Amino acid sequence: MTASRTRFDTSVNYYQVLNVAPGATAEDITRAYRALMRVNHPDFYQESLARAKAEERAKLINAAYAVLSRPDARKAYDAQMRPRAVSDTLMQRYTGAAPGRADPMGARPRPRPPSRAATRARRRAYRSAVRQLMLMAATFALIIMLLVVAFGLTGAAWDAISDGFFTINW
Repeated sequence: MTASRTRFDTSVNYYQVLNVAPGATAEDITRAYRALMRVNHPDFYQESLARAKAEERAKLINAAYAVLSRPDARKAYDAQMRPRAVSDTLMQRYTGAAPGRADPMGARPRPRPPSRAATRARRRAYRSAVRQLMLMAATFALIIMLLVVAFGLTGAAWDAISDGFFTINW
């Protein structure tokens, strides 16, 4: 496919989509593409809304990679984007956002959802912790009941405790 038949959207900055500098090498572009697709691939999402959003992001990432990975298409894209790139470069001084640098607003790629094995392990650990807590509470209640029975703390003894009979004055 020649550069004249290559279609690309000039309203989208493909360098920013892949988070690479305009002078990035082919290896840098490929590395950025693969990293983004590992995070944004639709197969990693089960919910229909999240999957639809991931499909849109993946389409944009694929379009950016299709243009920037081919030298002839990239050259044609750069020629059409040069005026916009110049104005963007001038504005970077004021905004601090530059392709290839971390986003100043702290945006990060969405983390990969946990695997089923990790989810099962987390649930097992949670259930185990709840069982241990319940066992400790039951043991504490049993000890209190045994003390009540062993020392015969009924009626008058409880009244003495509540009246301050066993208080310690420092």
